[in-house]
Amino acid sequence: METILVKAVGLALMIFAGYALKHLGVFRVEDAKVLSRIVVNLTLPAALVTGFRSFRFDAAYLSLIGIALASNLVMLFFGLWWSRGRDAATRALCGLNVCSYNIGCFVLPFVQSFLPVEALIGVAMFDAGNCPVNSGIAYAVVSARSSGEHIRPRFVLNKVAHSVPFMTYLVLMILSVLQISLPEPIYQIASTIGGANTFLAMLMIGILFEVRVDRRDRRQIAEILILRYAGSFLMACLVWLSPLPLLIRQVSVLSMMAPIPSVTMVYCEKCGCKPSLYGVLNSLSLVISLALTFPLLLA
Repeated sequence: METILVKAVGLALMIFAGYALKHLGVFRVEDAKVLSRIVVNLTLPAALVTGFRSFRFDAAYLSLIGIALASNLVMLFFGLWWSRGRDAATRALCGLNVCSYNIGCFVLPFVQSFLPVEALIGVAMFDAGNCPVNSGIAYAVVSARSSGEHIRPRFVLNKVAHSVPFMTYLVLMILSVLQISLPEPIYQIASTIGGANTFLAMLMIGILFEVRVDRRDRRQIAEILILRYAGSFLMACLVWLSPLPLLIRQVSVLSMMAPIPSVTMVYCEKCGCKPSLYGVLNSLSLVISLALTFPLLLA
């Protein structure tokens, strides 16, 4: 328990360091974009490679793809249904922010620090179902419902194909099924690079964190956050009560408590949503997810 508490405090201090250094002028918000590219395209894939070093394929992991995809789509259409009859920007804001989970830059660093190495693969499998929705399906559906655009499968597939983490664990999963191992030097190099993933991800979260809530927006922000976490909590309970293996249930519950992914802000901007609204939603979801994740890990 003492080791777990030390790790939890360490992660919290990393986030605080990013936030404090930003306000001291050492970092700017724009620097987080560089860190994000490093995490998504370098340290996260390296951490996945390290996780596959001792991984043995288990069909039970495939259930995580279905769980992630189902939870995303349920929340997406629930958000659109809840905001029916409102203006296009409000429907887009609700639909985009109640679904999708920040797996690579939030869940994976925690799992990397607290759970067995096999859990990294579980997180990757969950993200295999989360990534298509996060990378384009949600935006395509919301755009179609809000502004009359057609859903374009080619756009979604193109986004997924250009996701380095997604393609990394897709290749690694194929190699695992074929029982093919990578050369040992590759695992050693990946371990060194992947070891920086947790620190960089937490530092980036701290740099991005900022909350300035306009009084006129408080009700709408509260409504969306309640919808997101109440819905995710109910689905997490269903998964936890299922007969699935413990590791599968742990990964699913932790992933469903994750904050809103940063890419959602890009899609909100494209849909004409109010910047102050989706910016605050992203930061507040981080606070809520941290408050939920630490107790789950310490339980």
